[in-house]
Amino acid sequence: MILFGGCSLTWGAGLQFEYLMDNDGWDIERCNRLIPPRSFMENLSYDSDIYRKQYHFPNLVAKHFNKHYALINYGNGGDNVNIHFGLKHLDKHIIYEPENNKNPISLFVIQFTDWTRMSDFSIEEQVENIAKELGDRNWIALSWFDDISDYLLDNYSDNFCSIQYKQNTYKSFSHIIELPNNRIQAERITLEGRYKGLNDQHFSSKGHRIIGNSIIKKIEENNLL
Repeated sequence: MILFGGCSLTWGAGLQFEYLMDNDGWDIERCNRLIPPRSFMENLSYDSDIYRKQYHFPNLVAKHFNKHYALINYGNGGDNVNIHFGLKHLDKHIIYEPENNKNPISLFVIQFTDWTRMSDFSIEEQVENIAKELGDRNWIALSWFDDISDYLLDNYSDNFCSIQYKQNTYKSFSHIIELPNNRIQAERITLEGRYKGLNDQHFSSKGHRIIGNSIIKKIEENNLL
């Protein structure tokens, strides 16, 4: 089993809009009215949520390796302190036998989010608290922004997973999310790139494939599964 921790970028927020616009006739304006915090992504239709689960990168990675997977957070969103809390109380979420060292999780994939969401804790505290909980278990980490990526590269380079796209290597999600406007539209990596006028910078299904493939490469190159 692979356990994923992250924020809305891992959960696959906004992928529902791909389904709703391509299959249910929704328009840009209707989707924009529902983008959080105006509404909850969890309130959208069953079919659109199945689409999200099919195309977000945790499922793409698990499917490639024919592994079961789960997310630490059940719903959309999250922060690094929230991820740490989930790991600290893992025994309340997942059934296993710690006394016999029997744990169904063979790999942890942690996507660090914007550390300023919980600015009472420094970057070092947020990363180290999670790393301490993971201990000597199998884990890899990605980051939304360069600041945490730089910390990971300095302190946990073996665990760090970079983003591979078009023969280029990037330290964080931000490099492919924040492309210049003309490239966003051309690359279609984000939802606002795929649908002109949609005010959502979350990954499109293409963006999730890019992240998924980067994780798969890291896992295979390091024989982590």
